[in-house]
Amino acid sequence: MVTIVGIGPGNKKFITPYALEKIKKADVLVGGRRHLKEFEDVNCEKSVINASTDYQHILNKKGNIVILASGEPSLYGITEVILEYVDESQLEIVPGISSIQYMCAKLKMTMNDLTVVSLHGRSEDLVKKVKENKKVVIFTDKAHTPQFIAALLKKANLQDRKIHVGENLSYDNERIYSFTVEELLNCSKKFDLNVVVITCGNI
Repeated sequence: MVTIVGIGPGNKKFITPYALEKIKKADVLVGGRRHLKEFEDVNCEKSVINASTDYQHILNKKGNIVILASGEPSLYGITEVILEYVDESQLEIVPGISSIQYMCAKLKMTMNDLTVVSLHGRSEDLVKKVKENKKVVIFTDKAHTPQFIAALLKKANLQDRKIHVGENLSYDNERIYSFTVEELLNCSKKFDLNVVVITCGNI
């Protein structure tokens, strides 16, 4: 049996009790090095995954295979990959709190009319999404930084938007910033792990 477990935005206190129960019963615990480090006390085999991982080899192991996934595993997460190797009847997905949910809660913002875009290792027509929606949340990466996003908005004459940057969400060094497009363009800070929310000026 394979279980994908959403482990929340980062801090272990945001992991659900059921997710923890599944992790503790794992025979093989699979995840990124940073994730596995959080569960060194779980006595089982550990498998680190990265861009070159042979998932078939890992998923052929015996016993309960538990895969750790950041945030919500079915939202631009590892679920899409695992379904290529595992039949749905042999898979359980334990949902987690996503960084998007966490960020919107911090901003006191509803998610009813929210559009999600991932620039994490992929490309999207972000300008089109921002023009068509009042609230857009973005998964970023090292290339598609908050400043990169601000530059796109300026070029498209969308300078009336606000850009909120959530950095190291749920950790002790969490910081949440709100910028105008121009302010962010002039910001020299290199942000750590972050999520960006773009809103119309009156939101």
